[in-house]
Amino acid sequence: MTETTPAPKKPAATSGKASSGGAAKKPAASKKPATSAAPAEPIGSATPVTETPASASTPPPPPPVLPAPPVAVPSGPQPMLERDARTWAMLVHILAVAAMLLSAGTLAFLAPLVIWLVFRERSALIDHHGKSNLNLQITSLIVMAAGVLVGFLLFFGVGFLLTGPIMLAYWLYNVIISIVAGVKANNGEYYRIPLVIRFFT
Repeated sequence: MTETTPAPKKPAATSGKASSGGAAKKPAASKKPATSAAPAEPIGSATPVTETPASASTPPPPPPVLPAPPVAVPSGPQPMLERDARTWAMLVHILAVAAMLLSAGTLAFLAPLVIWLVFRERSALIDHHGKSNLNLQITSLIVMAAGVLVGFLLFFGVGFLLTGPIMLAYWLYNVIISIVAGVKANNGEYYRIPLVIRFFT
């Protein structure tokens, strides 16, 4: 007897609609391609450190505080006020007149000399009038000393008839011109006394 092979079974046709009792099959999720892993760092390699920049909102540090410079103290004498300078410049001449009247002209130079030495560096006005009056008083002393010497030597004292009027005239001139110079000094003027020998300029 010959054996007959059974015919292969055909797969059942699937309908477009799912059976009423069965659930719809979900499509299989697509697999993402696997990412390649980062290469491992070699052992012992140093990782570079990056500095983080300072934030823009951080204020800058305050500048260093410098010590204040020392205050310069003037070493010389302080200048005198104008009104005080005028007063002392006037007293140079007025006190000279008073001393001349009290000492017959022999000590008239003391007052202007003291005032000039004390205040000459503090006021140009006092310096000028002090020198001017000292020139007058020194010239007056020279005129009187010369008159006395010539009076004794000339004709055994008869020469005083000639030198006496000259000495008296210059003494009166000293008084008058000192008062005039005192008024000029009080006004702040740099007055130069005439008819004197300029020992101080």
